[in-house]
Amino acid sequence: MIKLKVVFILTFLCNLNLYGQSKTKAEDIFKMHLFLDKKNITRSDLEKNVIKNDSLFDSFKKNCSIKIDTLKMYSNIYLPIDGSFKFYVIRDIEYKNELSKVEMWFLKIDLNLDYKYVIAINESTGRSYCLSGFNNNDFFVFFSDISNAYRSFYFKKLKISNFLKNYKVENLDFECLYKSIKSDVIDKERFPCLKTPNDSFSIH
Repeated sequence: MIKLKVVFILTFLCNLNLYGQSKTKAEDIFKMHLFLDKKNITRSDLEKNVIKNDSLFDSFKKNCSIKIDTLKMYSNIYLPIDGSFKFYVIRDIEYKNELSKVEMWFLKIDLNLDYKYVIAINESTGRSYCLSGFNNNDFFVFFSDISNAYRSFYFKKLKISNFLKNYKVENLDFECLYKSIKSDVIDKERFPCLKTPNDSFSIH
């Protein structure tokens, strides 16, 4: 009985450590995507243009702290990789005082209650996907990877209607993302899933 308790405790601590590592990895990946999503800026009140480079990214990683939550997923589509997908959303961002004025102008990330930053990570392959809040959306690549895995396992095509009906993640509207990709025009009013926290919204 004592040995069983010891094994249980060690297993629990091991899983807790792996979960912590997973969250840390997700934070680093989030920071990479947030930084890459930023555009170079020129402002009259800045001493120089602000452009993305290794030094600025190092400052971002060091002085920006993000808090993330894991989103719930519901799926009736069995895939060998299903358990490898994790979905994360940014809950809060904090900055240290070490940031200069130039760095703050460039690195500041806006948050919005309605339109959140969400990424998916396949923890088996290491691939990550921006699915909400970013200027570019990786839904097509995300669905393509799931479709390829589905075909490899079932030897048939995964219909988009089947995916949209049976694959759900909180805070994500996959149907909206799919229709926005099929559309020839980027219309954020028609497809609110494309909106970012930086967009301005009219209040009705």
